[in-house]
Amino acid sequence: MSSLTKAALICGSGSMIILASILINLPFYVQILLLLAGLVISIYGVFLLVKLVVHPTEKFAKESIEQPTVPAPKKRKGPTSTL
Repeated sequence: MSSLTKAALICGSGSMIILASILINLPFYVQILLLLAGLVISIYGVFLLVKLVVHPTEKFAKESIEQPTVPAPKKRKGPTSTL
């Protein structure tokens, strides 16, 4: 799994924790704890996404710049008639 996918999943899971803490009827202190935990996880996911944008990995940068050009295979001409 790529690092971009991992960062997006972390950010989304934090949002889901926040949503679940709002929708489920729990005691007040548990709701606050879940809201804060979801907020921290979401902020960490956003931090990872921003880090990927500001400092892209060296491997990804090399692959996008230096793509080898492969010549197209030449098609053989077959017989035009079967008679």
